[in-house]
Amino acid sequence: MATYAELNTENIVVNCIIADAEFVATQTDKTYVEYTDENPAGIGYTYDPVADEFVAPVVEEPVES
Repeated sequence: MATYAELNTENIVVNCIIADAEFVATQTDKTYVEYTDENPAGIGYTYDPVADEFVAPVVEEPVES
């Protein structure tokens, strides 16, 4: 078993699953990319296919008035 990130059409992670490669290969209507502890993914991350890495979303700190 491995961990996979499901990507939308903009390469944003919309779901994470644990599955075997045979199952993922049957999911032709979805895009899955395997991730590891060294290259983690989570919902909201962006996948860069050129660098083959996931990029965490930028969370802006609230501004006090």
